Amino acid sequence: MKSLVSSMILGLVFATGLAIASPASAQEVNRTITITRDSKVGDQALVKGEYSVKFVQGKDGELVLLKGKKEVLKASYKIVKLAQPATDNSVSYTANADGSFRVKRIEFKGKNEAIAIE
Repeated sequence: MKSLVSSMILGLVFATGLAIASPASAQEVNRTITITRDSKVGDQALVKGEYSVKFVQGKDGELVLLKGKKEVLKASYKIVKLAQPATDNSVSYTANADGSFRVKRIEFKGKNEAIAIE
């Protein structure tokens, strides 16, 4: 009888540990963005237009940029906190020394976090 109770307690502890270890808020999301100028992400060229971006919300990682159903690129990103929720979807750029532009950050309307491209 003691071993049965011990097994049940061990099972509950294990189940609780799994529930805590896998956060429910970190899920992959798919959002639409508009790149307003020809630019680069890392060394990869990106022509202006509408794209889908897949990433794990609330967690640093690797995003995937798609044009239609075709994967265009993958890039590492970090989540940065915003002082207030973004008023609209927006893409920020940085000018490179050669005159080209690099995607720096992506914000999503109503969210208080942005994606900073590494």
